[in-house]
Amino acid sequence: MPDLRKFRAKSPSKTRFPQKAPKRNYFATLMDTEEGRALRQSWSTKKRINGGRPRGVPDGYRKEQIEPIRAKEKRKAERLVNIMAEKYDIEDEYAKKALVTAVEVMNMVGETRERLAAARLVLDFTKQKPASKNEVALTKAEDFLASLVTDEKDGSETKEG
Repeated sequence: MPDLRKFRAKSPSKTRFPQKAPKRNYFATLMDTEEGRALRQSWSTKKRINGGRPRGVPDGYRKEQIEPIRAKEKRKAERLVNIMAEKYDIEDEYAKKALVTAVEVMNMVGETRERLAAARLVLDFTKQKPASKNEVALTKAEDFLASLVTDEKDGSETKEG
């Protein structure tokens, strides 16, 4: 037997703002015509000039601003390294150049990580590391137990004697 019920008609879908026309993207409308497609193709194949900060210039500075600061720090670093070379008897020219660069990076404005690495390099080069304490470690359990037994025997003999 066929279903004789009459279904209710569905209401039309409601838009959020019926008085507002839907927006069309500029690039989507550009792709509708042949000239627009050619223009878009020329934009995507066009060579770009890389804007922004040059490599090696710290954040917040321009290349023209940082160059005199770098020159001043380089002169200061060379003076410091000459003093260090006399004090620590550094005669190798390559070592002096490396030390000048490290001192310069350490005193420059820039990334903290780079400055810390340069400071560590300067300290490793100029200061001796402290001597580490060499403690005798017992590596085997038998040695440990044997040392306990001998300590106990020594202690008991002193009490008796």
